[in-house]
Amino acid sequence: MSLLRLRKKGIVATPYKNFHIIVSPEYQAFGCLSANQLIPLLMEHLKISYYVCLLSAAELHGAAHQRPQTFQVMTNKRMRPIDCGRITVNFIFKKDLSYVPTQSFNVPTGYLMTSTPEATAIDLLLYPYQAGGINHIATVLSELVEVIEPQKLLVLVRSSAQNACVQRLGCILEKIDPYETKQKVACIKLLREHIQHIHPSYVSLIARDIKSLSRDKTWRIVVNTDTESDI
Repeated sequence: MSLLRLRKKGIVATPYKNFHIIVSPEYQAFGCLSANQLIPLLMEHLKISYYVCLLSAAELHGAAHQRPQTFQVMTNKRMRPIDCGRITVNFIFKKDLSYVPTQSFNVPTGYLMTSTPEATAIDLLLYPYQAGGINHIATVLSELVEVIEPQKLLVLVRSSAQNACVQRLGCILEKIDPYETKQKVACIKLLREHIQHIHPSYVSLIARDIKSLSRDKTWRIVVNTDTESDI
């Protein structure tokens, strides 16, 4: 049977040029494998470094209050989005992925590399537009903070040059109300001590020229918007 006929029957999909995959029966109604099964195959084919990031990573770590409409993947190569049946994958470019801590999830097609909960939290503040804005980030963090390990977060922020993201993260964590507060309290304590040590310049809570409401001296944040979680 020709490739074209197999594609018409939904048995084979071509999500990327010259890259064909067999679609198992349970996914044929979607026209493609699930994104978490597609990505390990595609990235191995292309020989590209990657990790699942932002809202998709948060969902894998259990922060699935608002499921993302697209699957988000960080790569060190600029790539156009993929639409395969009902599956959409958006790629976000980051020149160097080597310093981002990741972990693997077992999926039927291999291992899915994903940013750790701690790295995911930093990325959410580094890419606020792709993460749905400040209030959406606050909602995600309300669940994600429960699986963040404070000491791992501290190691990450100490090695990071993204001071503004760390300041915003600490400020937001103080405002959210997760179901369990133990992890939140521990994270805030370590982040507060870190900020006091490095004493960074003031930054705005969101990177837009909006009249400030106040200044948060703890996090050295110009509060130029209100923050509300949906939880």
